[in-house]
Amino acid sequence: MKRISDNQHSKCGFTIIELLTVMSIIIILIGLLVPSLNRVRRYSTDVKQRAQFHSIAVALDMFNSEFDGYPNSDPMDDQATPQNYCGAMKLAEALVGQDLKGFNPLSRFRRTGFGTATPTLGMPYPPYNTCGGGVDIPCYSENIKSRKMYLQLENANTCLIKDIYSAAAISTAGLTNHSGFDPCTYVLCDSYNRATNKTTGKKIGMPILYYKADSTKSQHPLPADSPAVMQAANAAGMYIYNFLDNQDIIDMGIPWNTAGFVHPLASGGATSAGVVIAGAIGCPKKFYDITRDPKVNTGDRPVRADSYILMSAGFDGEYGTKDDIYNFGD
Repeated sequence: MKRISDNQHSKCGFTIIELLTVMSIIIILIGLLVPSLNRVRRYSTDVKQRAQFHSIAVALDMFNSEFDGYPNSDPMDDQATPQNYCGAMKLAEALVGQDLKGFNPLSRFRRTGFGTATPTLGMPYPPYNTCGGGVDIPCYSENIKSRKMYLQLENANTCLIKDIYSAAAISTAGLTNHSGFDPCTYVLCDSYNRATNKTTGKKIGMPILYYKADSTKSQHPLPADSPAVMQAANAAGMYIYNFLDNQDIIDMGIPWNTAGFVHPLASGGATSAGVVIAGAIGCPKKFYDITRDPKVNTGDRPVRADSYILMSAGFDGEYGTKDDIYNFGD
């Protein structure tokens, strides 16, 4: 039997080895847990984005049923001097309106609305309050009662182009011999909040790209076709989908990267991973490979050949990478 004095002199506590062992176990557990939590967060955002695509699909079906066709996605409008007004922007106009007050059934999907007055570039829509003469009466800012909101704003995630991209990128974007985008044009953004709103500083998504299938066409590039062949055939209007419909948005680059990096689907430059894109004819092949229907053995048909394609830049915010989200496939 131990004496009481011996018990009084005994020490309680952990040794350094025991503490280091416990700390090592905690660090290992954290190392295992954090990636799992990131995967769960990423998966939940993917689910949220697919749900947004479902809401857009329902809205587009309502639009289609009323107007007997989906909205066009051409990269230009129909004015005598065409202006950059691409698929992503036409999608936003069709579902929520150019001014977020609903789609105007008299719209011709013009960048400046559809009235005869000439608005000031960069002014928020509606761009004018008085109408000129001609067939475009009433002008865009009027005729509010006939507007229809196909996609509720709480599900739309809308942003102005100027809130996503720099003024320099917006002004230089444009197909040959055409000016850039109007900075006060709305687009629908995805759920990944990869970019930063240049006005408010809050995190926002990247534009959702929209491509309408041309039912009058019947071709899609073969896997063996070179980018040059695809470029020429696309320019001749032979394909069901036109990769140029959103190319100016893609070519504006990665908003948060000021070093001039671009997306893998861009017409030229280098991606943020340092991969150099081979010139202006490098982008069609990647787009048409992504949109080719793998179930067709001949390889000459796209997915959703009779409707449209939606594309989100995914978790990394770059168009043309493996984590992109589409309204087709898995």
